[in-house]
Amino acid sequence: MFDLILRQANLPCGRKGQDIAILGTKIAEVAPRIEAEAREEIDATGRLVTPPFIDPHFHMDATLSLGLPRMNRSGTLLEGIALWGELRPTLTVEALVSRALKYCDLAVTQGLLAIRTHVDTSDPRLVTVEAMLEVKRRVAPYLDLQLVAFPQDGYYRTKLGAASLERALDMGVDIVGGIPHFERTMAEGTASVEALCRIAADRGLPVDMHCDETDDPLSRHVETLAAATVRFGLQGRVAGS
Repeated sequence: MFDLILRQANLPCGRKGQDIAILGTKIAEVAPRIEAEAREEIDATGRLVTPPFIDPHFHMDATLSLGLPRMNRSGTLLEGIALWGELRPTLTVEALVSRALKYCDLAVTQGLLAIRTHVDTSDPRLVTVEAMLEVKRRVAPYLDLQLVAFPQDGYYRTKLGAASLERALDMGVDIVGGIPHFERTMAEGTASVEALCRIAADRGLPVDMHCDETDDPLSRHVETLAAATVRFGLQGRVAGS
């Protein structure tokens, strides 16, 4: 006996009228007609059944904060970052958890079951990290949430940037992040890529670097990240976003 059978579903490959049998947490069989019983059956006639959606780049610590502390009048990324800097000192674990859980509920209703979110580590209080780790724990039964240690104000540019990022990883954050184009100089940006990739290699962690969003035509941080990936043996574990 199966745990669940979806009857007469349409599949993304174009096959129509397919039964999908679930046993435990895995798809056990897909066929035009499954002659078996299940503890539960759902009539999916005419409905599309797909794998869950994935959000590979999000900032959940800032979710549902529109208008806090004020609106982004220019609509630019730089003003958005400045607004986050104004909001950050007022953040509490409770407020962050509440907004993030509300967002996760909304995401699941739209079929989004895997999210990679960057978590700001620039504030040495690390309330954002504490909050997102709690959210990850609570949503674990139904949503795969990955956390990226993200030095929003710069790894070197922030006084305690390096130490705060290491503490976030010690607390259980999954992935090493960075933002090289936000360092004071191109040279420091390059150095941050090297340092962060070395941390990831030493800890056996993936990397997800903000290095593909700057408008600077002279930026070479993507190439730097690619070279560091090879040098530190991180192939298959690095994203430039």
